[in-house]
Amino acid sequence: MQSYDILKELDFERLAGSGGELKAIEIITGHLKAFGLNPLLEEFTLKSFDAGEAEIVCGGKKWEAFPLGLCSDTQIYGELVYLENLDVLMHKLGAYEGKIVLYFHSSKLISELVENSGIKALIGISAPNKNASARSYRQNAPELLPQVMVRYDQAEELMQYLGQEISFKIDQNLEERIAHNIVVDIPGSGIDRHLTLLGGHYDSVARSHGSCDNAAGSICLLKAAEFFSRHRPKRDLRIVWFSGEELGLLGSTAYMEAHKDELINRLRLIINIDLAGDPIGRNVLMVLGSKELMGYAGGCLREEGIYFQEHLNIYSSDCMPFAAYEIPSINIARMGGKALYHIHTEDDRAQYCNQAGIDVVANAGITLLSRVLNAEIYPVNKEIDDSLRDKIEKYLYNSRLQKPELHWRESYRK
Repeated sequence: MQSYDILKELDFERLAGSGGELKAIEIITGHLKAFGLNPLLEEFTLKSFDAGEAEIVCGGKKWEAFPLGLCSDTQIYGELVYLENLDVLMHKLGAYEGKIVLYFHSSKLISELVENSGIKALIGISAPNKNASARSYRQNAPELLPQVMVRYDQAEELMQYLGQEISFKIDQNLEERIAHNIVVDIPGSGIDRHLTLLGGHYDSVARSHGSCDNAAGSICLLKAAEFFSRHRPKRDLRIVWFSGEELGLLGSTAYMEAHKDELINRLRLIINIDLAGDPIGRNVLMVLGSKELMGYAGGCLREEGIYFQEHLNIYSSDCMPFAAYEIPSINIARMGGKALYHIHTEDDRAQYCNQAGIDVVANAGITLLSRVLNAEIYPVNKEIDDSLRDKIEKYLYNSRLQKPELHWRESYRK
């Protein structure tokens, strides 16, 4: 299977719950069936949308903008003001009531910043020299403030109209939809009942082909499926292509909740692949587990001549819902190049990736899985370092906008 050829097949928008998702399912499951595997689809519901249009008008001039996902149709008028850091709203409560705020940066949750602020709408500014990024509100956002994104150069033009009234219009269709996780089991020969899960998301953000993030990662999962369909492991392997990651880890959360009893009892490790394809970049292991697991994973790869930088930390991807149950993960990514620079924009396309940038990640995943699945004694402890607990809680709250529960063993039992 040639990785880059499959990437070109998946070079289109794959927003969760859309026709693009269904097209991607057909491609991925077609390859799995060609390997002699039997993929299953598991449904979950979500709030989704058809990527719409937005327009800003002032002084007889118009600017195209991109509405945030889950913003509905609206038209408003208000005075334009600029806040370089949106966090200022916390410190000047009510000072910008009735305004439309153009902003560049925020370190806080926007839903909390705008609460009681009285502002009418937000215009976010993307990084310079790249297209406007596609962002979405979380599913549990209590009240969706109209918000759009503009390019950096467009923001420079808008700055000339500060203090003037502008009009702000969004046209975008919202509705409840069904999305699908793709699941395939590769049974082991029966050395024990431990389960290992290889995962990665196949959906993209709106308006993006999501080639680096994460069609290339999805192809790494296909490469592993092809390998283990021909080389039966000693232990059970489950591979899951998650949907809805870009809208808030929806597919992985739904999967964890639907299979909670089995996963708590059997699942010992997740290998998650998210970001691949850069011709020039750096290889990273983000280990959401223990220092022991970090050393084991890095050492296994170095023995095979594969070098990845190792970090003990959380990772903003589909590993996180499982971390709430103290299930560790190894997150494999390739970062730092042109492909990664364009993620979450219209330019995240196959043309910025290549075969080598996919295969180095795929080979790392297959190498780690081969060691874990075929070890005489399962080599990974089901534990996560206590230093990561606060980070996990904070991340899950920000993702779900509700208090998370961590189902961890007490320290004295570890």
